[in-house]
Amino acid sequence: MNYIDVKITVWNRLAFSNDSDMTALVKEIEQYGLDEVIDDAKGFIESSTLYDTEEQLTPDDNGKASTIEVYQNKELIWENGENELQQY
Repeated sequence: MNYIDVKITVWNRLAFSNDSDMTALVKEIEQYGLDEVIDDAKGFIESSTLYDTEEQLTPDDNGKASTIEVYQNKELIWENGENELQQY
């Protein structure tokens, strides 16, 4: 199989009920992280991916790691990482 993998960034929307205390959720995110607020008891309803926000990442955006990898017969033959345009 031949393919190209491309790393992207995209926003996700976490929907909450209208009576959720969003200020309290901010404090929980700051203190404990995002996973703590994804809870039905805190008004969480659903998560959806906002595909129209998709953007490709550059190696600079990705800690110099590759963001495009080309595979031939499932073997990596090229990537655009740290040493830019690496050829195998």
